[in-house]
Amino acid sequence: MYRMIRIATYIALALAWLGYFSPWIMPMPVALRLTGYDLVEWLSFAQGVRDGTFAVTRVDMVLPLMMIALLFVTQDLTGLLRPVRSLLIGLALINAFLILPSYPFILTAHTDPELRPQLIAGIITFVGVGLIVALSIKRPKWVERIGGGAAVGGIVFTIRAYALASPVITDLLTRSVPIGYGIILTISGFVIYFILFAARLYGRMRETRV
Repeated sequence: MYRMIRIATYIALALAWLGYFSPWIMPMPVALRLTGYDLVEWLSFAQGVRDGTFAVTRVDMVLPLMMIALLFVTQDLTGLLRPVRSLLIGLALINAFLILPSYPFILTAHTDPELRPQLIAGIITFVGVGLIVALSIKRPKWVERIGGGAAVGGIVFTIRAYALASPVITDLLTRSVPIGYGIILTISGFVIYFILFAARLYGRMRETRV
């Protein structure tokens, strides 16, 4: 049973991660099939965003990826084989790196009002991953609860990111655009992860009562 839950957890993580890098917006032409990651840069160039008509920032679009990065290390790392543990930590760090502004903009991001929040978000994610890995050694139950909170945060931040991005795209194309399968996968991954977390928590509570 424990093995099945662990496999299901990995599937949930894969869905959330693949969904973020799959199309969230799917208007025609195909070139505008924007992923969650594409929207970080793409929206920043939209005139409606630049003139303040739409209150959306780069950080709004990377918050789901921050939650995904944290979820990769909110596992029982001490109970995993070293290659699996290293893979999960590595994936978390890669996602944290992807949150940072791209080169060469990262070199001056600390002085750029638009890029500075994104730089801070990436640094916070790196620190968060490191703290969770350290915490998992002595307080694995705390880490698991952090994972449950990150899953809820992922659901909220993903829905919010799409709600902020959709009007901008609609304004540019002067018509509504169909939702992409990427955001559905992302939300599904977070939801499945939270359900598995809740099931484990409920199981422990029942064992304690018995």
